[in-house]
Amino acid sequence: MSNEVDELILKELRKISKLFTLIHGNAIEKELGKIANTEKRKIMWVLIDGYRMSKDIAKIVKVTEDAVNKFLREMSRAGFVENPRRKPPKRLIDYVPPSWIELAEKFVGEERNE
Repeated sequence: MSNEVDELILKELRKISKLFTLIHGNAIEKELGKIANTEKRKIMWVLIDGYRMSKDIAKIVKVTEDAVNKFLREMSRAGFVENPRRKPPKRLIDYVPPSWIELAEKFVGEERNE
């Protein structure tokens, strides 16, 4: 029975989290934008998914791995990213501004056409 209660609580917390994210999307974007202040950094944010390593992100964005790691350190200090050693970075706030997604899609599309 405890597992059922835990699952219900977790489900409710996910709903609350989603609601807060929707309500405060503009404020989250503004805070993220203080660090993700270039097009490439915004694309890096989009690519952080808990599966890609920093070297993979660097290759896609065409920057150095050091540039990605610096970005990840800044995001980690701000509480937006979890970046454990030898594991892929993961966003702690699961929010990507829609315009950033469009930017990343456009960037990746242009790269494929070259």
